[in-house]
Amino acid sequence: MSTVEKSLSSSAVRRALLVGVVVFVSCLVGILSRLPGTLAVFWPANALLLGILFRSPRSATLLTWICVVVGYVGADLITGGAWESTMWLNAANIVGVASGFYAFRWVDGEDRRLNSIESVGYLVATTVVAASMAALVGGIANRVLFGGQWWDGWLLWFSSEFVNYMTIVPLVLTFPSLRRADRDPKAVAALLRRSVVPTALLAVCIILEWVIGGAGAIAFAMPALVTAALLTNVFVTSVLTAVSTAWTLVLTADGHLGLSSEGVSPVSASVQIGLSLLAVAPIAVACVILERRRALEALTQAVTHDDLTGALRRDEFLRRGGSVTGATEPRRHSGRPVSVLMMDLDHFKMVNDNLGHRAGDTALGSFADQVRRNLDDKHLFARLGGEEFVVLMAGVDLAGATETAEMIRRAQAESSSAVLGELGPTVSIGVACSPAGGADLTQLVDCADEALYRAKKLDRNRTVSLTVGEAK
Repeated sequence: MSTVEKSLSSSAVRRALLVGVVVFVSCLVGILSRLPGTLAVFWPANALLLGILFRSPRSATLLTWICVVVGYVGADLITGGAWESTMWLNAANIVGVASGFYAFRWVDGEDRRLNSIESVGYLVATTVVAASMAALVGGIANRVLFGGQWWDGWLLWFSSEFVNYMTIVPLVLTFPSLRRADRDPKAVAALLRRSVVPTALLAVCIILEWVIGGAGAIAFAMPALVTAALLTNVFVTSVLTAVSTAWTLVLTADGHLGLSSEGVSPVSASVQIGLSLLAVAPIAVACVILERRRALEALTQAVTHDDLTGALRRDEFLRRGGSVTGATEPRRHSGRPVSVLMMDLDHFKMVNDNLGHRAGDTALGSFADQVRRNLDDKHLFARLGGEEFVVLMAGVDLAGATETAEMIRRAQAESSSAVLGELGPTVSIGVACSPAGGADLTQLVDCADEALYRAKKLDRNRTVSLTVGEAK
């Protein structure tokens, strides 16, 4: 066996064991929530397992299923469960999870995460399948273990599975990546700030639910959850929804809301299904808001950025540049240097004439990528038209701007010639700087344009630098 195969094998074993441990621990949590003579108030194991398999389908190996069975059975046996009830109850658990997982595999990859309203529909449909299939076995278990009717057992099992799935699976599907490269500290901080209001509102709602009680209390949290959907994201909304649903189940089970049920379940099927549907609503709203935000971002990108190169459009550059140079707030921006790079690809017409416009478009896109690799994100980069580009650099003096320009020029000459040979366009760059600010954007651009003109006159593929006021 190769080193890679061994690594993959050990990784699969670790993953299977981890899933088994998660099932075992979550089963213990569910068992501890049982009241005397009843089933669990809250059973997270099935929903956690289904969510993990939804999110990581490659985890559904034979070894994983074996570890899952051991986790289910082991948790029941070490807490004093009888063999007969252990086998029947866990058969229902496994049948439900397996049915939901293999039904979800028919869903397209883009819809396997809660990132659209369609994905919510797929999630609900899949969890209904999982809950229904578990209920088929659960109905038999109700008849064999408790002497009840099959239909009563089916309804009870379906409703309890459905509420568990709709509470936990969205959490697992939307749980953010733990990789540092995937996290934006500023975005996380902004999300936390936006989460304060709905979290505080939910705290007030669940206190009122406990103080006032009554059947209507199961809907008390809805304003907080809708607020979360509007202000935050799907994950935060899922977290608050799970907290609200779990709290309501606990209050119902102990009779605080006057909705407790007699029999093998402390919460009636009606309440559980109602809570499930209440959980769907804020998550669906959050997905709609997510879609709208994506559409708005795409529209903003299309309006403000050049389609071919991804650089800013001229109008957007002038709007943002006016703010950077202090046209709108001169006191705020005075005293710091501001530089502009005007760039023009040399003999670009030869590329279009000899290689075609498609090759010309590729060359423009490659040059734009080359420029971005040598700039900080804070700098403004725009395409003014044709093969002419501009960069605005706040806080960079003439020497720093010239150094950046030279890096761009050399990199363009090397990469362009490597791809297109003698036809590869070089770049001429004009640099202008206002050492202590004070110059408006028009002055800077005109000065940089003059420097670019001089670079062109000096046989191109070079950088010329000027200070504002120096050009004549």
